[in-house]
Amino acid sequence: MNIQQFKYVLAVMELKHFETAADACFVAQSTLSTMINKFEDEIGVKIFNRKTKPVSITAEGSQIINRLRIIQKEIDALNNVIQELKGELIGELRIGIIPTIAPDLLPLFLSKFANNFPKIKMIVQELTTLEIQKSLKNRMLDVGILAIPLDDDELVELNLYSEPFLFYDCSNQKLKASMAIQELNYSKLWLLEEGHCLRTQVQNICELSDKSQKKDVNIEFKAGSLDSLLRFTKASKGVTILPYLASLALSKSEQKKLIPFKFPTPVRSIGLVTHKHFVKKQLLNQLQVTIQKVISSLISPSPCNKHFKPLS
Repeated sequence: MNIQQFKYVLAVMELKHFETAADACFVAQSTLSTMINKFEDEIGVKIFNRKTKPVSITAEGSQIINRLRIIQKEIDALNNVIQELKGELIGELRIGIIPTIAPDLLPLFLSKFANNFPKIKMIVQELTTLEIQKSLKNRMLDVGILAIPLDDDELVELNLYSEPFLFYDCSNQKLKASMAIQELNYSKLWLLEEGHCLRTQVQNICELSDKSQKKDVNIEFKAGSLDSLLRFTKASKGVTILPYLASLALSKSEQKKLIPFKFPTPVRSIGLVTHKHFVKKQLLNQLQVTIQKVISSLISPSPCNKHFKPLS
């Protein structure tokens, strides 16, 4: 058996078609089929059921493929180590980022970072925190950008910045210069739907799990994005809580509805997260430095945020 056979098996597994897999591997279909047949003969296990359309995987083949995935990831990791030892930064960087960070942070650094490393292909996905954790563990992602801490023994966290929260008030009441968390009007508070970490963070700020259900209106709105949340809050003359970077995209008239919190200011910590066996250390370090540099002009670095109250 050899590495090329592993790649052919994994290609057929992913594409469910021998001819398409051969095209993706830049070989003739006969070559790919012959190599897979030899591999199956050598191990004495049929991996694919060729009689079905599309091609299906046998029960035994599923177990073999799971092991081949692990082997392929280790081979990729070895190649990455070799590249770093030779001072080469090439290949792919697969980044997962949560939706409440992506639209505000990505435009600040991604193009610059990509231009600095033209031989690195950037693949960026918006995913929930749980999806990023799962994808980091099964090595489908290289890096996650999300709120920390996660307290996951399989993952490593690097701090990027601390981001304060602001109160956004569209209730048409007289705005205060600042407010305490205890002064929030829970009956008019709108949050993102379950599954978004920002909702959990806001609930941690105020312990809102019960109070937030007591609304003045007979509407239950499950916002799937910050943009939807902002629009609905404005239309319903409600209130919500926003991370600082998201507030920068508001118009001047909308920014007048922002109220800072009194000390201790609630913040969320944003970090880079990788698998504990992630090997592209040099590239990860460059990513961290790039993001921190562009953020430093917008948000004070962590030492200056010593009075902020991190979320648990």
